[in-house]
Amino acid sequence: MRTTLIIIIILVVLAAIFAKASLYVVQEGQQAVITEFRKPVRVVTEAGLYFKKPFIQKVNRLEKRLLPWDGDPEHMQTRDKKRIFIDVWARWRIVDPMKFFQAVRTERGGYKILDDLVDSAVRDVVASNNLIEVVRSSNRALLYETEELGKDAAARQEKITVGRAKMEAEILQVASADLKERYGMELTVVHIKRVNYIENVRLQVYERMKSERDRISELFISQGKREQNIIIGQMQEELEGITGEMQKRVAEIRGEADAKVIKITAEGYSKSPEFYEFLRSLEAYKNSLKGGTRLILSSDNEFFKQLQVPSTGSKSPKP
Repeated sequence: MRTTLIIIIILVVLAAIFAKASLYVVQEGQQAVITEFRKPVRVVTEAGLYFKKPFIQKVNRLEKRLLPWDGDPEHMQTRDKKRIFIDVWARWRIVDPMKFFQAVRTERGGYKILDDLVDSAVRDVVASNNLIEVVRSSNRALLYETEELGKDAAARQEKITVGRAKMEAEILQVASADLKERYGMELTVVHIKRVNYIENVRLQVYERMKSERDRISELFISQGKREQNIIIGQMQEELEGITGEMQKRVAEIRGEADAKVIKITAEGYSKSPEFYEFLRSLEAYKNSLKGGTRLILSSDNEFFKQLQVPSTGSKSPKP
């Protein structure tokens, strides 16, 4: 009884080992290449449970889904001699597992092949186009911070004949040439992720941007000064008008006052001519007898008589 139990246990263990060695599962999104003594003998592309020769055949699983490829930024030159760094990403998949396994073996090997093919295609396409083609895809108008920047850019803007989207399609076409036939791989999409100038060119671009903004600021300053001169001119014109009106009004008031003085004087003179003559004499004395004035008058002069002290019974003053 005990011997029978041991035999059963041994048979179960052997069956489990045999089942593990002969059964395998292909998951969703995977495909497998079965090798026999390291030589591929068949391909499994559908998910499920499958059998293989135990201990002789080996299952090599490969991705069936899209795989990402992200290259390193590469230093290259455009047709218009602009030195740039360009960063590209792509998506690829294994479409012929047998050919891929025979030519490449592993997915890591596929990445290495794409490193060479995509970088070479990008370099060739970029070298045959100007920088503006790499940066933009259409000739649509761009928005700028100021109207002056927009006018300046529009005057210097190059016309796009290819554009970024067509360049990416061309890179895809160049990099995909013979890729399926040679390696069993398919490149589905290629996109330019980032474009940047090299350091010295970037500094030149920054300096040009700075000079453009300095020029625009000078333009604003000159416009401000012109507006200032216009405003000052208008102010001076208004001030001169106000001053002229004021002077005119002053002259009118002064004329009216002088006329009233003359009228009052004439009326006073007609009423008392002697008093008026006396006032005129006093005014004359006031204007004549100022500090440091010396007069030489005869004794019969009316002016001299007016200066004499009136007689009070004492002796007359000496001349």
